[in-house]
Amino acid sequence: MMLYNKKNRKGLSKNLKKGFTLVELLIVLGIFAVMSGVVLGSYRTYDSNALFANATEDVVLALRQAQVYGSGAKGGEGVCGGLTAFDCSYGVYFSMAAPASNGITVFADTNNNHVYNVGDAVIAGASATWPSSISVTTLLCGGVDCATNVASVSFKRPNPDAYIADVALFDPNLPSPYNAIAITIADTKSGKTSTVTVTRTGQISLQ
Repeated sequence: MMLYNKKNRKGLSKNLKKGFTLVELLIVLGIFAVMSGVVLGSYRTYDSNALFANATEDVVLALRQAQVYGSGAKGGEGVCGGLTAFDCSYGVYFSMAAPASNGITVFADTNNNHVYNVGDAVIAGASATWPSSISVTTLLCGGVDCATNVASVSFKRPNPDAYIADVALFDPNLPSPYNAIAITIADTKSGKTSTVTVTRTGQISLQ
């Protein structure tokens, strides 16, 4: 039989105090799990908010870019089809029907009917596509629902005013049928909404 003297018992006691007990280990793991959950939850919220903020900015920037392109005859004949650079207008197309509702289309109005049609040149660098949770949910033309839940806002030199239309209007000399359009986008993940308003005089505002 092995006998422990007083000196051996002191060494054994010191060694026992150096490690973690099972309870301490479980507490540390629990704290780590809680902190990880908080960080991941905050990141998801931040990511969702950032995506929605970017989508809202996409709408405003696209409208301003179309306004600059239209007043400056940016594209030239290669983009405007049979129209000359000075006769071509540029616009932004909005739709409430998926998948077009999950983004916006910036286009050159090659047939000069004030709305986006298949065959119009799409300005890829200015157009945008959003995640499926973000979409255009409301389009109000002059305070009422736009026809067929679509609308186009276009600009043409030398007039800086916006031409707001929800159906094809082939007379470019006619005034815009609406004095304003309100485009509302929403995010189902964050529950946030934003409304961009464009007046006939070309003023763009965000709420």
